Amino acid sequence: MENKTTQQEVIQDAEVISVESNKTQAKSRFVWVAVLILLCLQAGSFWLWNQQRLQSDDLNQQLSTVMVSLSDSSKLERSLKESDSRIQKQLSGLGSKQSSLADSVKDLSESQQITRGDVEQYWALAEVEYLLNIANQRVLLAKDVVGAHEVLEMADDRIEALSDYRLHPLRALLADELLALSSVVNVDVDGMALQLQSALDNIDDLQVLMSSPITEGDASEMLTSDNWQGALDQAWQEVKSLVVIRHQQEGAAAILVPEQRYFLYQNLRLKLETARFALLSGQSSSFETSLASATHWLKQYFVGEDRDAMLVLVAELQSTNTAVIVPDISASLSWVKGFER
Repeated sequence: MENKTTQQEVIQDAEVISVESNKTQAKSRFVWVAVLILLCLQAGSFWLWNQQRLQSDDLNQQLSTVMVSLSDSSKLERSLKESDSRIQKQLSGLGSKQSSLADSVKDLSESQQITRGDVEQYWALAEVEYLLNIANQRVLLAKDVVGAHEVLEMADDRIEALSDYRLHPLRALLADELLALSSVVNVDVDGMALQLQSALDNIDDLQVLMSSPITEGDASEMLTSDNWQGALDQAWQEVKSLVVIRHQQEGAAAILVPEQRYFLYQNLRLKLETARFALLSGQSSSFETSLASATHWLKQYFVGEDRDAMLVLVAELQSTNTAVIVPDISASLSWVKGFER
């Protein structure tokens, strides 16, 4: 019985020990789980704190940027205000200057008492002065008497339209100048230049003066002649006749052989071109000298009907008086410049 009792007690003790060990193990597991949970909570809280710190830094940066932009906008606003104030001051100054100028113009117009008629007369006289300048330039520079006469007539018509008695002396001067221009001999310069151009175009048709060449019949007669001395003399005379040299007073010489006819034509063309240029430029003395030289050249080195016709043309041009003496028409222009408008 005692043994049974002892065994039961041992069994009970073992069960009690096992139960206590199980409780101990459970407590230790609970502690480790609690430690793990605390570690996880601590890690999570650290991560959350780090995220909050990063967000706080971003917010601080954004806030600083906003503050800087606000400061810049305030500076810009201040500069705009300052610019606006300066512009307003300038506008006010311009307005005062404009008002003062308007008052000055009003005072000047009231003191001068300028009317519309005065303005029209001023512009009309300015136009007359311009026309008189053109007329003087046409006479002095281009020797265009016809064009100057037309311009003076236009100026006289413009003065007549003004109906101002103070301009009667100017009209009298214009009448004298128109009469002086009408008395100038009208030279048809264009027509004469065209005649010279026609002569230049026909130069190549002229026939050059040359000695007659030795024919075969003359050579046979010299060979069959009994008088050998006379034949030799005749042959020498024929050989000398092949070359003819004509001396001019200036000392120039023209060798009249077929190979050098080109130079005769070119020399004549140069003389006529010089005469044409002198005619167009109003150099009457040079024009007459060139025509005289061309006449002498035609008579000396050319023959034929074409030469005679060209001589007649050159003689007609020489008989025309191209020396135009233009009158002085500056009196009217001086009067207009001295007129008080």
